[in-house]
Amino acid sequence: MYPAASHALSPPMRDYQVFGGALRSDIEFPELRVIESGAPSWTLRSAALVPDMTAATLLGEAEVIPGCQVRLFRHDAGFRFVFDDTGSFDITNGGTEIAWSKGLNFEDTWVRADVTGRVLAVAMHASGHLCLHGSAVATGAGAIAFLAPKFHGKSTLALALARAGAKLLTDDVLPVNPRTPVQAVPGVHQVKLWQDSAIHFGVDADRPAPRPGNKHLLHDFDDSMLSNDRAPLAAIYLLSPVIVEEGAVAPTISRTRMHAVSSALALVRHSIMGSMLSGSEAQLVFERATTIAEAVPVYQLTVAAGMERIGDTVDQLLAWHGGAAATGAHA
Repeated sequence: MYPAASHALSPPMRDYQVFGGALRSDIEFPELRVIESGAPSWTLRSAALVPDMTAATLLGEAEVIPGCQVRLFRHDAGFRFVFDDTGSFDITNGGTEIAWSKGLNFEDTWVRADVTGRVLAVAMHASGHLCLHGSAVATGAGAIAFLAPKFHGKSTLALALARAGAKLLTDDVLPVNPRTPVQAVPGVHQVKLWQDSAIHFGVDADRPAPRPGNKHLLHDFDDSMLSNDRAPLAAIYLLSPVIVEEGAVAPTISRTRMHAVSSALALVRHSIMGSMLSGSEAQLVFERATTIAEAVPVYQLTVAAGMERIGDTVDQLLAWHGGAAATGAHA
């Protein structure tokens, strides 16, 4: 049996709303909403010791920030993340139990970012979901998702849509349930913005980033802008911003539907854990991506870069997808 986390001196446990469920934790998450939950989806405890792993296999590793690595192991009891800065996270009991052993060089904000990022993504993977690096909103016709690398504007577009009447489902990590009907799962109701977007939306520029950098975190949204419910996934968009020369006549937005095979491969590329999972775990990612691509249209979305034309982009997306969410309100 896997040793239980040692938490005799831990602070009181609280339940937080995240990823369509409840996270019971002895670590405080000020960016998440405290809720009442009789049966949490995940339980996170601080542990004094890091247990030995049995039959451990390194699945993959990645660079979190320059000079800081994370490694993911599969072992007999589940998964273990080892971050150079924040420490170790053991994910056991089918993804429902998480034990954190602090590292030598951690910050509270970094620990919370690791939990709501890679750690819960693996917990969701263990329960049958595919977690994508993207943003999503709920509209009148269902959820629409935006996938892209950094600097492509997916967070900016999600926030603009939420301010126009759609409801924010998630930013950065999008869990998808591949079972029929395919559903987008609410993630973390915060938006990460680069400086130009923060200025455009007039947000406070003094918010801390989860790692050294210049992104601003917004999480104090009005309830009317948020969705806490799973929603049928109506479409997935791969964002491709293009620069339009001043004075040129060009459409603000256009879309091209992708073939199912190309769509599945794109979903694997944008999977949160795709680059860190190998062997049978990688096969699971591919199978789930294929199932989703066969059921949900995936489009290449070409949009004009720059904040001055984002209003036209939002109008067209809402026109394609049934307008604002049924109970949404303009911010």
